[in-house]
Amino acid sequence: MACSRKQALLIDKLQLRGALIEENDYGNPDFSYLDSVEKADAYIKKWGHLMSRHYSTGTTVSAQDWGGIPNH
Repeated sequence: MACSRKQALLIDKLQLRGALIEENDYGNPDFSYLDSVEKADAYIKKWGHLMSRHYSTGTTVSAQDWGGIPNH
C-alpha cells in the first residue's frame, strides 16, 4: 500500500524546507519512501525536525542576538 495523501503532502513540505531525497545504488533519486506507509513514516521521522519553529521561514535570530526590539 502506498503512502497516504497526508503523508505525501507532509513529505512535500519537508522537502521544501530542505529534506533530502536519497539516492539509489545507481545515483538516481530513490522515491521508495512513497511506496509504503511504513517507509513514509520513517522518512517523516528522519526529517520531521525541519517542521519545528526553529526551521520556519523567516529569521531564526532573536532580537537579543542583534540588539533589536522584539516585534510583539
